[in-house]
Amino acid sequence: MSTQHLTERLIKVGWQHTADQIEGLLEDASKDNVPYSEFLNTILLNEIQYRESVELEKRLLKAKLPFQKTIHDFEFDFQPSISEKRVKEVLTCRFIENGDNVLLLGPPGVGKTHLSVAFSTEAIIKGYTALFIRADDFINECNKAEKQGLINRVIKRWSRPNILVIDELGYFPFDNLSANIFFQVISKRYEQGRSLIITSNKSFIEWGKIFGDEVLATAILDRLLHHATTFNIKGGSYRLREKQKAGIQPAVINR
Repeated sequence: MSTQHLTERLIKVGWQHTADQIEGLLEDASKDNVPYSEFLNTILLNEIQYRESVELEKRLLKAKLPFQKTIHDFEFDFQPSISEKRVKEVLTCRFIENGDNVLLLGPPGVGKTHLSVAFSTEAIIKGYTALFIRADDFINECNKAEKQGLINRVIKRWSRPNILVIDELGYFPFDNLSANIFFQVISKRYEQGRSLIITSNKSFIEWGKIFGDEVLATAILDRLLHHATTFNIKGGSYRLREKQKAGIQPAVINR
């Protein structure tokens, strides 16, 4: 069989990547006198690895992560309040299988978003789906969906992925509509055993102010905290440190 016929048949069964490389693969196999079974295994692995890389790229794009960061970029020495052991446990992604949540609390600049992205990235690499949205964008999306009559659609979209990351909860107050939709999303994900990662600069006792309703905040926290890992981060700001290094922000001198 000619290489052209083989290429055509590979394309016909959807193996375009292998078809593009078949001449080189055949040449290497012939030169090294590779057994048929080993050659077959090589082209199968080649196609599988390519498809997995394509699927990984799709999951990363769909997640809409704000930047690329892994746990290897995180400076634990700068944030001693964070237990590296507990972080590594989250990175196993067992929390997803168990339907648990991860809550990251602390002042601005301490690495909450970095950790949420690192956890999400590790999960995506392991084959899970994720979606990242900032709290202010969540509020805006809710109001936009109401005007377009698409509230059920956005609730389904936010309920679907294995992990939903809601970032920067507490900087902007929720209105009645967005608070109600937030509760619906939390409830639906709770019922389905799907995980959330939430970052917030507010302690739980202040969540009533975020949602404008103490009863609603209690109901939300009841579902979130039923199965959850909470990180209370108490440390300096990475952003402030970088500004100080650059001479933009003068360091505070304690006297």
